[in-house]
Amino acid sequence: MKTYAIVLAAGSSMRMGAETNKVLLSLRGVPAIIRAIAPFTGLCAGVIVVARESELARMCDTLRRYGLLDRAVFKVVPGGEDRQASVARGLAALPADAEGVLIHDGARALVTEAVIRRVLLSLQEHGSGVAAVPVTDTIKRAGADGRVEETLNRSVLYAMQTPQAFVTADLRHAHEAAQRDGILATDDAALLEHAGMPVYLCEGSRENIKLTTLFDLRLAETILNARDEEAET
Repeated sequence: MKTYAIVLAAGSSMRMGAETNKVLLSLRGVPAIIRAIAPFTGLCAGVIVVARESELARMCDTLRRYGLLDRAVFKVVPGGEDRQASVARGLAALPADAEGVLIHDGARALVTEAVIRRVLLSLQEHGSGVAAVPVTDTIKRAGADGRVEETLNRSVLYAMQTPQAFVTADLRHAHEAAQRDGILATDDAALLEHAGMPVYLCEGSRENIKLTTLFDLRLAETILNARDEEAET
């Protein structure tokens, strides 16, 4: 199955509190977006980056400086008003031979080839593959007043990550159904669920964190340092 990756980099970064887009911030001297894209380059036929319209030139310059533009990243397209719209724009930019597509958040800069391979294997075997990790905390459902209404069974709960891989035609159908029904979801797996299509989970990684706050940046630096130390032993 010929697959392409769509990497989303058009978020607002409001919770980061940084003046620049968080995916352009440096992680040990390398922009987060470069770290997010690099593991896909040898595993997918190509990458589409969805960026803020106001940052298209800067994004292209960054990708070119690290040798990714026109080699691995063949298109940089402007994002939409929300994540779902940005994915739709990425889907519209896919070439005709895209049988499978991986959706990845550019803010997940520590994704590894191992996670991507597991997602691709699940796509081949089941028609979808979503990186996920089991929930380890006790999860409670509470009302608006903060009173606990239910303690959920964490043994069947998973935290979703990216990449999320789907048959391209299925994801397009799911987006069309969501637009028709007025559904706005926080990930693409939920759109397939709404459309009545099966979604299969596969093993993600605790290190595959999403850069949302300044604490996440510090944590990411610590993880990268630990990886280097392990590689040296």
